[in-house]
Amino acid sequence: MNINRQFLLICLPLCLLQNAFSSEFRTFTDTKGRQMEAKITRVSGDDIHIKRKDGMETRVKLSVFSETDQEYVKQWAYDNLLESGVFDVRFSTKRSEKNEYTQGGIIYDEYNMRYEVVITNNDFDNDFRDIRVDYLILKFEDRLAADKRREGNIHRIKGSATQDLIKAREEVRIGTEKFPMMETQLAQGYVWSGGGQRDSKDVAKGIWVKIYVGDKLVHEISKPENMILKR
Repeated sequence: MNINRQFLLICLPLCLLQNAFSSEFRTFTDTKGRQMEAKITRVSGDDIHIKRKDGMETRVKLSVFSETDQEYVKQWAYDNLLESGVFDVRFSTKRSEKNEYTQGGIIYDEYNMRYEVVITNNDFDNDFRDIRVDYLILKFEDRLAADKRREGNIHRIKGSATQDLIKAREEVRIGTEKFPMMETQLAQGYVWSGGGQRDSKDVAKGIWVKIYVGDKLVHEISKPENMILKR
């Protein structure tokens, strides 16, 4: 068992205690072999709040459960901690220096760009391991000599990045792959024969990420927000 989960029942954050998730009914067995149908409603330290099938609610100690059920309770607490919004996520961008050159009367500025997914673990006591970030980036590639500004194509860039560990109260930055960007303008004295726009500019239109701890999806966010809404 992960050492962080062993102490999880002592260290659950206040937000989880106040906004606990209800579980499904299951058959619990105590250390003497007695059984009852119940579901967990809240975990607070070593106190497990349960609701029996007959509707009675009570509080018991973790130690009264069988070893198998103690593992279930700890896993339940761990999963619900992840679902409680323990991560804050924001985005930043990084770009390389521009490479400028002129060819055929066109001035090119080329550079590479990437997003950084900035994840903050807001829990005071628990580290999380085996982090995976799946992402989708939308890049607008402007068209040279377009009749109207911003005529071009949208390119979808998919990828995945990993992080071994996010410690309690730690911020980590997980970078996406780099992708090429380009800006152009006509040199002085040049015009397009068809009268198109004199310049063009690629634009990073947004990013959508799904964050997993192990195989569990714990956070989904996009910038702008409507990327998720349009899926």
